[in-house]
Amino acid sequence: MSQQLLETVARVLELHGAELEQNADHVEALLPAALAQSLHLPEMAKLYFNASTAQPDGELITFQSDFLDRLSAMMQASGNCAHLTLPDLYLKKGADEAAEQNFTALNGLGHALGSREQRLSYALCNFKYTAVSDEKKEGLAATIINELTLSALPARALDLYLSESRETAPQSNLERQPLGRVYHAACKNAQANITRELADFNKSLNRRLQRDLKRLQEYYQELLDEIERKIKRRGLEGKELENEQARVRATQIELEKKIADQREKYHMKIAVEPVNLLRFELAVRTVSYEARFSKASRELTLVWNPLLKDFEALPCESCLTGLSAFWLCEQKLHVLCTACFRCPQCERKVCRVCHRKACPKCSAPFS
Repeated sequence: MSQQLLETVARVLELHGAELEQNADHVEALLPAALAQSLHLPEMAKLYFNASTAQPDGELITFQSDFLDRLSAMMQASGNCAHLTLPDLYLKKGADEAAEQNFTALNGLGHALGSREQRLSYALCNFKYTAVSDEKKEGLAATIINELTLSALPARALDLYLSESRETAPQSNLERQPLGRVYHAACKNAQANITRELADFNKSLNRRLQRDLKRLQEYYQELLDEIERKIKRRGLEGKELENEQARVRATQIELEKKIADQREKYHMKIAVEPVNLLRFELAVRTVSYEARFSKASRELTLVWNPLLKDFEALPCESCLTGLSAFWLCEQKLHVLCTACFRCPQCERKVCRVCHRKACPKCSAPFS
């Protein structure tokens, strides 16, 4: 993640007139006098982004350093929000037939009604996360949300096309969900992305926790074994036996406290905050798709995205999980994943959109 921070800082400095020589783990910068003054740096500055290779002739930059606070203050609102239009890309022909092959209503029928080219709006949200345990890990998590369907795209899908985009003013005629719903979808997707980002960090914490717990248990087990041997060797009875048994209980209590201390030491606390929003427009192929259950029907919008060269997943309307095979709510035809179509307690069919708090059949509360 230090490389991503390096590249971001380098871009910002270049936009403000700095001349840079970028290396693997640091940047050498020639700064305009006003920029150097704003950032409290010399006009010839070295910026390091890796603590293990930082040298005293420069400044170490991390997500928690004062330098980023000064950089943010200098930028003020610039960079918090932008609007781009991406170039037109190849759009798939025969999307109707492909949609019927790609999507399945598991308890109903699906039929493509027709397709058309549309310009849709997407929101790219960046979130800063900080995970703290006995060590600290920080980084950025990006998520892209289709503002019409709320489907999530992999953030890497946009990388190749940013250089060809152009800045534009927002167009009011584009279809969008309310910003609050888009932001909620972005948060859900970012949570999953951050969990994946921290998987190795979490595994490392668990390995060290289990190592320390094993050492504790072995040490205290030796103490308990010694007490037991003493009782047998001396054949203790009465008051002496009670004293040794009290030592056993005290040792066990102390072990439990030590275990709790270790678990607290390795407990991971995660703080997440939004950083900025990039809204971009893209020409896509949309397919009107009729989903039918019994005598009821509902029209869904499927999106073939040229960035993915594939259809975007259809989001579950309860948990936003991306789907190609989905269940239909039997009352209002909500699109649902398997987990959101059944009660985890009684396993009967239930729509988690219609019934968000508890199962209407067994009254079990939903988490």
